[in-house]
This record gives sequence, structure tokens and C-alpha cells, in this order.
Amino acid sequence: MFGNNISPFEYVSILVSIILGLGITQLLFSFSDLLYRFREVRHYWPHTVCVCFVLFLLVQDWFITYQLRNHAIWHLPELLFILSYPIALFITAKMLLPTNEREEQLDMRLFYHDQYPVIFFITAIGIALSILFNIWLLHKPWIEQIHLFIFLATMLFFSLRKNIPEILHRIIALVIGIAAVVSVVLEKDVWV
Repeated sequence: MFGNNISPFEYVSILVSIILGLGITQLLFSFSDLLYRFREVRHYWPHTVCVCFVLFLLVQDWFITYQLRNHAIWHLPELLFILSYPIALFITAKMLLPTNEREEQLDMRLFYHDQYPVIFFITAIGIALSILFNIWLLHKPWIEQIHLFIFLATMLFFSLRKNIPEILHRIIALVIGIAAVVSVVLEKDVWV
């Protein structure tokens, strides 16, 4: 169908890129809607950090997927597994910002507090998928995944709690922001 010019990885990566691109588009589209009404929007910095973090994860997954470029044979279960993480990121991106113009959704603190249990739960699913991806496809030892196991436990714990004190939301946001920066520094070879 495509001739001999396209590799199996390129064929698979097209679908991954589309889903990741949709997630990025969702964040940018929703953010631009809020920017259009910037005088009415009440921002909440932990929510903004979460939005930036998901944008970071969408770009990071695009880079990390490239590590599979030498994977010669692809099967449907592998493809579905590889697509599951970008799908989880897309759903998270969709839930992070309001997509309609209801007045109560212009207060990002209220919006975040309404959404965080589901967002944290989907994030936990994404983390579990990331751990499996690292171990199964990238052949990284499970011991290198300890930080992800801690992050997974944290997200699961907070997704099951209804009333988390405000200070914990700020701490989570701060840790997530620092983790993203540290990840870029420590994993600089992945970002090439």
C-alpha cells in the first residue's frame, strides 16, 4: 500500500503522533479559549503546573516513542499497548481545561478541585502503562522505575481522596514541576 519507502516503525508512529497531536491541540485550543476571556478567568497555579506537565508528557512520549525505531516486527497487541499511553494523555488533556463557556468554569481552582480525582486516576493509569512500556519494550530494569512506582502510588492515593488539603495540592504541583525539569536534565540523551 505504501511501497517500500516506509518502515514498520514509521507506519506505527503515525498513529501515535496523531493521538499525541490531538492532545496537544486540545490543550492549546482550550488554553486559547481561556486566554480569549483572560479578564474573567481566575487562574490557579497548581492547575497551571498540571497543564504544563501534561503538555510536557505529550512531547516526551513523542520523543520516547522514537526509541522503538529499530523494532522490526509489530503485532496488534503491541500497537494497542503503545497507543494506550497517548490515549490516557489525551483524555487527561481533555479533562484539564474547560471546553465550554459556563461561568463557573472560569475559576480554575474550582475547576481543578472538581476534576482532580479523575485526572489523578487517569494519570495513575498512564504511569502504570509507562512502567510497563519501560520494562517490556525498552527493557529497562524495574529498579529504575522506583520513582514511577512512588508517583503511581501517590496519584492513586490522591485520586481516591475527596478532600485533600490545599497545601498538598501545592506540594504535588511543585514536585511535578521540579520532576519535569529534573527529567529533562537527567534524560538529556532521550531529548536528542
